[in-house]
Amino acid sequence: MSRASADAASGSADLRAEIGAARRGQLFSWGLVVAAVLGLLSIFSGGLFLYAAAVVGLLLAGSTLMTSLSIRQLEITRRLSATEVVRGEKVDVWLTVHNSKQAPASGLFWRDQIEPGLDVQGPTCCAASLAADEKRGLAYRLHSVRRGLYRIGPAMVEASGPFGLVRRFLLHSEARFVTVLPRSVAIGQGWPLGHRPIHEVPRRRSLFEDPSRFQGIREYQRGDSLRRVHWRATARSGTLQVKLFEPAVLEGVMLAVEMGRDVYHQVSGGASTTDLDELAATAAASIAEFVLGGGQAAGLISNGADAAERYPDDWSGATFRRVEDALEASQTRRKIIGFRPLEAAPAKGAWQLAQLRQMLARLVLAPGPALPEVLLAEQPRLSRSLVLMIITPQVDGALANTVQVLRRSGIEVGVVWIGAGDESQAQSLAGTPVYVVRDENDLELLGGHRL
Repeated sequence: MSRASADAASGSADLRAEIGAARRGQLFSWGLVVAAVLGLLSIFSGGLFLYAAAVVGLLLAGSTLMTSLSIRQLEITRRLSATEVVRGEKVDVWLTVHNSKQAPASGLFWRDQIEPGLDVQGPTCCAASLAADEKRGLAYRLHSVRRGLYRIGPAMVEASGPFGLVRRFLLHSEARFVTVLPRSVAIGQGWPLGHRPIHEVPRRRSLFEDPSRFQGIREYQRGDSLRRVHWRATARSGTLQVKLFEPAVLEGVMLAVEMGRDVYHQVSGGASTTDLDELAATAAASIAEFVLGGGQAAGLISNGADAAERYPDDWSGATFRRVEDALEASQTRRKIIGFRPLEAAPAKGAWQLAQLRQMLARLVLAPGPALPEVLLAEQPRLSRSLVLMIITPQVDGALANTVQVLRRSGIEVGVVWIGAGDESQAQSLAGTPVYVVRDENDLELLGGHRL
């Protein structure tokens, strides 16, 4: 350590010592003042005031000691019947409080906190005194009425002393989460086997070719790449021959879900947007299940946010003097800031369907750019072998311009119009398939189309 660093450390230590001495002197001065005031009051009241102060002080000290001992060594456990359900299903919750110390815990009141969005059936609170090593539990049922990610807990325990003079609050450190998946509507029921959601025939206009679909050979022409030369055919014919491939085929769908907060507020006119974004998630889940069930690939991209970003990375419990402090500490304090699109790479199979449904369950409205801006920025990374299915409640000029740019770059585009406002606006998307979905009944009819 250098001399300058040593001097700085010595100066900091001296400063802390000086501050500590000043605080101790201040406390001592206040103690003398309080003692003098109490002495004068006791003299003028004949000792009655001093007796009353002593009694009140003993009561406060006894209450504080009792509540502090009651709330110590309390073990809280929570058990859930499921952590992932489909919208409309139920979750059973059991909360148990165990007094693990060898002394009673009196005057306890505990309550489990349920995040808004879940309907509760049964008591979520209980008041009781626990004997040594006694357990007491409560059970309730949650009804999932809306998709999303919901926090269960943490539980809060209150210990109250005699006469309610002193209270202490303990916030349990554990919090559990329940994921409510969006509903999916069975698309194309009654259609014959072999019906493919995404057509696999060659596209009439394509900027790309599929090297796995060999079509034939022809003579070499100026400008052909040497990588396409068919050397065996060239050796047989004596002239350069090149390979021909069919245009690239469509292998699945990339779901682009609009979740811009401003877009939904404009469409709803400031009213609740719950039904619209719920229908958008249901449409995306239904199409994903339909396409993946046909053995094709599906992916997802959205300008929304992940609901998990609203919660702190960890939870910690502590003892609080006021219930407001305990409640405030358990609420979500983090706001979703910044922007990054949520994306799931296209894949096939049941695992991909489960991943997409989880993402759609946790997808929430977020501030930031609208979906057309995001798609233009992500255009170079979008696959040309997938249909880009845009799911949005708003069809306007910005969307039409974006669709034209995407189609010129070789991307097949379709639009699922949620809610469907003024249908004349769809004229700006001439040449692009537009599927109107006003409710879940319209989703089943999508099975009659090739997306």
